[in-house]
Amino acid sequence: MSNDMLEMFIFENVQLTEKLEEVMIEGEHAGGLNSEHINEVFRIMHTIKGSAAMMEYDEIAALAHKIEDMFFFIREHGEAEPDWGEITDICLEAIDFFKQEVSKIQDGKPSDGDMSETLDRIAKCMDSLLNEGQVPENSGGEGSGENDGDEDDQAKENLEAEDGLNVLNVYKCQIFFEPGCKMENIRAYTIVSTLNEYADKIETEPHDLLEDCSDEIIASGVKLSIHSSVPLKKIESVISEALFVKTFDIVVDGENNASPADAPAGKSPEDAPPKEAKPKKKKAKSKKPEIVEEPTPAAVVEEPPLPIPAVPAEPQAAEIKQRFISVNVDKLDKLMDLMGEIVISVSMVVNNPDLDGLELDNFEKASVQLLKNTGELQDIIMSVRMLPISSTFHKMSRIVRDTAKKLGKEAELVILGEETEVDKNIIDHLSDPLMHIIRNSMDHGIEDSKEERINAGKPPAGKIVLEARNSGSDVIIYCSDDGKGLSREKILNKARANGLLARPENEYTDKEVYQFIMNAGFSTNDAVTELSGRGVGMDVVKKNIEKVGGSVDLDSSPGEGMTVNIRIPLTLAILQSIEISVGKNNYLIPTLNIRETYKPKSENIIIDPDGNEMIMYRGECFSIVRLHSLFGVDTEIEQFEDGIMIMIEDDDCMTAVFADALVGEQQAVVKPIPNFITERIGQIYGISGCTLLGDGSISLIIDVKSLTH
Repeated sequence: MSNDMLEMFIFENVQLTEKLEEVMIEGEHAGGLNSEHINEVFRIMHTIKGSAAMMEYDEIAALAHKIEDMFFFIREHGEAEPDWGEITDICLEAIDFFKQEVSKIQDGKPSDGDMSETLDRIAKCMDSLLNEGQVPENSGGEGSGENDGDEDDQAKENLEAEDGLNVLNVYKCQIFFEPGCKMENIRAYTIVSTLNEYADKIETEPHDLLEDCSDEIIASGVKLSIHSSVPLKKIESVISEALFVKTFDIVVDGENNASPADAPAGKSPEDAPPKEAKPKKKKAKSKKPEIVEEPTPAAVVEEPPLPIPAVPAEPQAAEIKQRFISVNVDKLDKLMDLMGEIVISVSMVVNNPDLDGLELDNFEKASVQLLKNTGELQDIIMSVRMLPISSTFHKMSRIVRDTAKKLGKEAELVILGEETEVDKNIIDHLSDPLMHIIRNSMDHGIEDSKEERINAGKPPAGKIVLEARNSGSDVIIYCSDDGKGLSREKILNKARANGLLARPENEYTDKEVYQFIMNAGFSTNDAVTELSGRGVGMDVVKKNIEKVGGSVDLDSSPGEGMTVNIRIPLTLAILQSIEISVGKNNYLIPTLNIRETYKPKSENIIIDPDGNEMIMYRGECFSIVRLHSLFGVDTEIEQFEDGIMIMIEDDDCMTAVFADALVGEQQAVVKPIPNFITERIGQIYGISGCTLLGDGSISLIIDVKSLTH
């Protein structure tokens, strides 16, 4: 099994399970699934079943097959009234199973999970559906989920037997896939594998789809000769439901079929509404596509060539599909790294010290154009890596649902600003922190009973709001609940017991007290439960957010709720900054954090009795940070009038930074401080990273947040 096949299988199944989870949660909120949702679930399960069977992950294929059959019955029996609560639980349980097995596969372990309990629930649900639909008792088997003659397969046969279609037809089909979908031969193999359930024999061209024949399929499509007694519409629906099928053409061979009038030509996936027909009673998990060898010349029947595939009924939709391709994220990372090196190289060329004092008009014009082009290239590469935060936010709906059921509470999740875009690497680090914050709000925040909320003048169901918005070069995420809020006294008692208090309690502000819950091992719960009590939740939040250069703040009003503010950078790659000098060293300050730079005047300087220096700026007083004193740098410029004052701000907090001089604007490729330094001396206060300048020297990047808070 090639790595490409495995990667594609994992990628597609992750996408499908996420979509399935979203559909089921949305349907539960609406009180049940509508016909569109039912068709979507059927299609997803059909695809998972086919791809898993092709990859020989039998457990995944078998479970997907049973759920597919269940939704087939629901779709065909509109008069039945399913127990949507039970069906949602079954599907979410199956999703967890799929995720667990895919995780094993990613780790190189065998897919050997036990799905017997889920299959039992499906069998019981099918019993209920059969009784609700008033299907005759002899229409089903025992519902054990272990043989081919169970209720759902038999129900299909009963529905389809009315058509009386037992004539063996020969369907000639030619399929083309979406450009750039890759592994066309494997996708064709998957379609053949699925069709083999409904066919007595299938001949293919190319003959051996497991050989590398993708180029041939791209050029001429895959041609199928399907010998089957099922109606044409069934064959069409199987093909149209396959992933990445662009167009297909299917006709009925008139010499081998009694009803050629039923075979419309030039069908595309959009023209073929799914309609199940009589399947053969065969196991999907053990069935392999029957690849028939090319017959001898004496047995070949002269046939007209298959027509060119017709244009899809909705060409505009097809064109839109072709505009998107899947790209391995490792390639994007390498592209981003290369872009960073280009930025450094351009800076080395444009700011080459050998050019100082030379008047080179043509070089200046060329360098301006080079900077413009590299800037545009950088913006495009950055935009390719940006993804909407909606996918991460919608995953939290499942967390709210499951946690509410475990705790016996009612709560709803409100999502705002889901279209906000963040770098792919940042999104990967957001899921765990948000999960812990949501669970913390559900367990500690939302009141234990409806009566308690009603007595407090609140709605019976709690509300958790997830909101994202842009703020300069950062994205701010708010996660708030309308629960009890944080108890200052309770947190202080726990902090005192843990020996965390470094000064008198009355000197701590509320925000400082709330920050204690971010400490490792800190929990206000006395008992350890499945969801809390170990003191690892909010600690994980802080560590993961700080790992990507972000910060976490807490705000709370007793009796009204709590808000967690997460500030994260849009990207970790390239930073627009201002270069300053201090002695012989240069430092960078992010441009978006600079309010103003100016020459200070001595009359605006204030020194308090403790010797702390401050400056009056636009009617307000701000503390001064001398960078040469902070970093221990020797400099001749120590008088304020001789240097430059830079007003920096972060999240409404402002500080004055004193430096020797401004050097100019600089694009910085952000690099972390090397591990061998941090391991020896720890994290450097006031420094967030470093970069390589155009002359080859290294410059440190000022951590604005640590200086302003």
